[in-house]
Amino acid sequence: MQINGISSSAYKPEPSENIKNMGSGCFADTLLRRAKAGLDSYTRAERNKISDCGVYGRILQVNMHTYDTRATKEVETERYSITWKPGGYLCIYDKERGGNEAFRWKLNKDDVQVDEKTGLKFLINDLGCGLFNMVVVDEGLEQGLKEALDVSELYEKPLVNFSVQQDQKTGIRYITPNGFESSGGQIIMDKEAREKLDSLAKEYLSQYPNLVHSYEEAWFHATFEVRGLTKRTSGGIMQIGSNSITFLNKDGINSWVCIFDPKRWKEVKEKFDRNDNAGEESWEFWMDLFQALKIDASLLTFDSRDGN
Repeated sequence: MQINGISSSAYKPEPSENIKNMGSGCFADTLLRRAKAGLDSYTRAERNKISDCGVYGRILQVNMHTYDTRATKEVETERYSITWKPGGYLCIYDKERGGNEAFRWKLNKDDVQVDEKTGLKFLINDLGCGLFNMVVVDEGLEQGLKEALDVSELYEKPLVNFSVQQDQKTGIRYITPNGFESSGGQIIMDKEAREKLDSLAKEYLSQYPNLVHSYEEAWFHATFEVRGLTKRTSGGIMQIGSNSITFLNKDGINSWVCIFDPKRWKEVKEKFDRNDNAGEESWEFWMDLFQALKIDASLLTFDSRDGN
């Protein structure tokens, strides 16, 4: 199958070695899985045109608190391993994700951030353009960090530049960078969220047998759904990206992608979220909408003539 000469096989995520190691559904993770796809080459080129992609409008952290790095030590908790690295870093390894590095904390640069509405605590490394690393500082990790730094309390500040969101259907929470909501953010993963995502993934496998071919692929659709980037229709799956609307037909063949000006994402997202979009499974519906709203857009269609 081809998309204007681009192999559609690039759309299928590669299976992970261990489903338990699946992360929070960071949109960047999935983009990396398709890094060699022609469509993503187009998307990256479009993103490079965005002049305000960076730290413009972001609140910069100043007057940071100081920890005595000479007092740091390695700590093991039930879930985390915390080690000191040259350059002033504390590295946090998550045993529930195969012992992979969950976060590298640059001491005396970033404080723990607290969301005032939920009370959730985070360590966040803001990379700009909607990309970021984060770890939730739960009670166990907080105690481990205190022990590693030999302090009784961690320095905290209100959460800035990010917002905690919640999916109304599942109750799963996720965090998004302000101004870059189209990036998808990251799910705040815990046991309950993982169980709900597992249930959603199994629904995708059952509902779309000709379209979703593995549990890993179903898992990523589930993470997109709870963050409002994917919705199921009677005829297939619809997705919204930072500059695209995609319809994946449940027959696995007749699908399409509309590319639009990413600066108009909020307007398109408002329409995407509606449940009364009669005809939204057709690309004509969206191209007519883009024309009515005077949004620059183009169409990529699947070419099934190659017989795949």
